[in-house]
Amino acid sequence: MIAAHATSGGRGRPGLGRRIIRFLASLKMAVVIVLGLGIITAWGTLVEADYNAEIAAKTVYHSIWMYTFLGLLCVSLTAVMVDRWPWKKRHAPFVLAHIGILVLMFGSVLTRYTGIDGSMVFGIGETSKFVIVAEPEFTIYSSIDAQSYTRLYSSARDFYKNPPPPEGIEIPISGASFKVLDYIPFALRDQKVVQSENKGDAPAVRFQLQNANVNMTEWILGTGKMRDAIKDLGPAKIILTSGSYQSPGGENAIVLTPAQDGQSLHYEILTRRDPASAPEVKTRATTGKKTAGQRKGTVRAGDVIETPWMGLVMRVLNYWPHAKEQVTFHKRERPTEMTSPALKVKFNQTEQWVALDSLVKFYSDEAVYVVSFANRRIDLSQVFKDPEFNIKLQKFEVGRYQGTMRAASYQSVVSVPGRQDVVISMNEPLKHNGFTFYQASFQEDEAGRPTASILSVNRDPGRFWKYLGSLLIVLGSTLLFYNKKMAGKKAAGGATA
Repeated sequence: MIAAHATSGGRGRPGLGRRIIRFLASLKMAVVIVLGLGIITAWGTLVEADYNAEIAAKTVYHSIWMYTFLGLLCVSLTAVMVDRWPWKKRHAPFVLAHIGILVLMFGSVLTRYTGIDGSMVFGIGETSKFVIVAEPEFTIYSSIDAQSYTRLYSSARDFYKNPPPPEGIEIPISGASFKVLDYIPFALRDQKVVQSENKGDAPAVRFQLQNANVNMTEWILGTGKMRDAIKDLGPAKIILTSGSYQSPGGENAIVLTPAQDGQSLHYEILTRRDPASAPEVKTRATTGKKTAGQRKGTVRAGDVIETPWMGLVMRVLNYWPHAKEQVTFHKRERPTEMTSPALKVKFNQTEQWVALDSLVKFYSDEAVYVVSFANRRIDLSQVFKDPEFNIKLQKFEVGRYQGTMRAASYQSVVSVPGRQDVVISMNEPLKHNGFTFYQASFQEDEAGRPTASILSVNRDPGRFWKYLGSLLIVLGSTLLFYNKKMAGKKAAGGATA
């Protein structure tokens, strides 16, 4: 709604300032601005269809071109009103509408640069005080005892718009040499287990499980001396341990422990029922020759363990006493559900890739360093200046459509400091200290039981101004139609007279 000024005749030539205002308020300027915004919006639509909304926002909707034309729009709207000064009663509709547009854009700027729009995820009975927002954050932590960590460096740099230069980005950390070498916006993760020469790396076993109905091959990679690697396959578990595994009982499992010779594995079969009533377990070598076996024994690569479960047999395909997980990323031109941003980080002479929402560890003689590349987290206890602030999910309720598992409604019952338990449903958000918490979604397990609630968290300091601007636009438009109607009645009355 841009009112163009029609230049009227007058005495003498107007001054420079007046001519500039008239040019900015002219119909030509209005056409240029509208045409420019139309082209940019169409461009953004094409980018969003080809990539996604996030890339379109970064490259188009929040580009210097969009901000330039929006700035020209504000200047033109202001110039139109100044050019009509002094205002008369008949100018009220267009003045209200133009001021409304300016106020609406002011509110949008406030929201863009000071607002918060993120999510909060927590399980039933858990507490949370962190809001996860879309902006990624690159962070480096260090630890001496591998238990308590200190943040050394943090940056919210947008690597998509500002990728690392060819020489990389030096990270200023005292006593450590870190560098960001490369960035892939759409990276496809490729993960595999490889043999390692490092004696500190954990063992790995590649095995095959097979019977008349099942044929699967998997890797299980050890986690070190502190924890056991457990691969839960449903009816049974495969456990790779350093010898510290303590069974809780009542489980079907094959427990594998590396032997001292570095070539074989000790195994033990655990069953839910009484071992005395279970069928005999045998170990078969690659030659196919059967040897009477017990529930404990030793196997090497190529040997087969016959289990007491549905004729299932386990073949040890590979055993490496030292192995590691090798992760590489392949660049793709377009985003898919399988791609994610990834950074290549160098520590001393070691290079590793780290994907969004993941971390990698680097070791030195003095400390362990953790490099995290994840969506930024906002600590609400710091925002509210309340160290004790936490929101606890007391329970989560789901209503289903009759006869189906499809959710018809769902709500969270949360406890907030200083308030009684509050229900957050799809139509009843929680408002607290300027933040609004909406019920967005939930997570459930394989049986359909809800396990976690997902809240959408929003703080919009520009909301009042956007509402006010919209109201002024509506009032101006309404008054414009009213004035036209009254002018029509007067004209009709004058013609009758």
